[in-house]
Amino acid sequence: MARVTGLDIGTFGVRAAEVETGSATPKLTRFGQVALPAGAVAEGMVVDAEAVGAAIRRLWREGGFRAKRVVLGVANQGVIVRPAEMARMSAADLAQAIQFEAEELIPIPVEEALLDFQILDDFVSPEGDPRMRILLAAAQRDMVRDFLAAAERGGLDAEAVDPTPFALVRALAPTAPDTAVGDGAADAIVSLGGGVTTMVAHQSGVPTFARIQLSGGDQITEAISRELGIDIDAAEDLKRRVGRGPSDVGAESVEQAAAARIVATRVADMADEIRNSLEFYSNQADAPQLRRVLLTGGAARTAGLLERLQQNMFIPVEMARPLSAVEIGDVGIDPDRLAEAEPLLTAAIGLALAGAPITKGERRISLLPREVSLRREQHRQAVLVSTAVGALAVLLVLLWVLAGSRLAEETEKADQAEARAAELETQAAGLRDITALDAEIDQRAAAIQAALAGDVAWTRFIQEVATVMPGDVWLTSFSGSRVAAGSPEAAGGLGTVSFSVMGFDHTSTARWIMRMGGLPSLAGLWVPSSTKVEGPPTSVTFSSTAQLTPAVGTGRADEFSPERNP
Repeated sequence: MARVTGLDIGTFGVRAAEVETGSATPKLTRFGQVALPAGAVAEGMVVDAEAVGAAIRRLWREGGFRAKRVVLGVANQGVIVRPAEMARMSAADLAQAIQFEAEELIPIPVEEALLDFQILDDFVSPEGDPRMRILLAAAQRDMVRDFLAAAERGGLDAEAVDPTPFALVRALAPTAPDTAVGDGAADAIVSLGGGVTTMVAHQSGVPTFARIQLSGGDQITEAISRELGIDIDAAEDLKRRVGRGPSDVGAESVEQAAAARIVATRVADMADEIRNSLEFYSNQADAPQLRRVLLTGGAARTAGLLERLQQNMFIPVEMARPLSAVEIGDVGIDPDRLAEAEPLLTAAIGLALAGAPITKGERRISLLPREVSLRREQHRQAVLVSTAVGALAVLLVLLWVLAGSRLAEETEKADQAEARAAELETQAAGLRDITALDAEIDQRAAAIQAALAGDVAWTRFIQEVATVMPGDVWLTSFSGSRVAAGSPEAAGGLGTVSFSVMGFDHTSTARWIMRMGGLPSLAGLWVPSSTKVEGPPTSVTFSSTAQLTPAVGTGRADEFSPERNP
């Protein structure tokens, strides 16, 4: 069994949950949370990495956490989760094609985004084309780096970066009623934090909708502070006292009554926003019917919010119970405090569950930058090498000590060693033929490498063209040629290609140039001629030429290089 820790960085605090996975029911073995200084996290983004790192160090110290590798969650408007449909292809090909398709699917420049995907299922379109549904996740690269910097300042390494909507589904999907599984309906989860509200709908654990809004409980606190002219801490205290009975807070004051009115107004607005978002999702043609809404997060406990949603929503609304899906171990806090903190546990538990082992062949979305993974792998290898070198050094020292203690005995065996050396020299003479064979192999490898230099991956190139080609044009003919490696013509690239293309009008030509010009495999794209053919239907035929860049090469020559075959 493995223990995985999920780290949830919120607006007002950092929380961590350690979950033991590997059995039928995960086991919660540790939970803790500490407060953050005001402004350290704003709108779901890390502003002060040093302050957040200090809070993480305190959380690990006070909470008794030991693991230094965690699953880190992110939820803000720099995180995009979106289902999409694409032509059916392998996961390897999809990893390449998604870079082009993402430009039309996410509002973040691709060069500034971290992308990952998960294939949900395959289907056949009404036209008979093989298609597949995918779940695309994207995040702003700099935003994720800020979260990683905060974790590193806290002494932790993030082994994965998980969009918080996925964590919410992972923590609460098992709590769906058994009788409802497979009925085609979906559950909605609404997590209200201090500065961010996360909404996600899922069908049998597969997200079908996600939305992150910059709103939460701190807006109510700020309204009380502003309208009553008191500081934020006093306003937060008043907000939490709203809805408690007189036996808890004493006689209701004028200030408390005013705070209650402000809370009621803001709660009504918050409930309307949630209802409008879920109704927008439900009104989509292909959206499954919503069965219920699960409410979680620190601000979900705001007085009157649950009741207001229950009145306004068209489906049942209830508080989420993430603890009902896990076994409770010795978490380090008493049961009453754990039950009170249950709305705050959902994201952290879901993040920890992301570290559970997966079935061979499956993949799990992570927005951890590739360069971070590579750097850690290099560090791991360096540690292994250092360990091996250290062990060898120790062994050599032991051998040296042993040799010193047995010097007299070794002197007596010197003659035997000389005889053995002579025998080895005779054997070495027989190995010279092998050296000559190695030289011949190297010569042949060099010849093969020269023959494969400039080899063109035509199949992959045609797939790239099909991926980016505009939908309103079609090829009538295609020809390509490569040039011999080392020839004067090779200075211009690996070869040339020519296309004969037909489209609806001259805008088709422009789209052709824009889309094809972005291919790294092509350079010097040109349309030397374009002819309009009067209809009906009216069409445009044109030819296009380009040079092949080294990006279109197969790279097979590298397989015979000395570096690859030492």
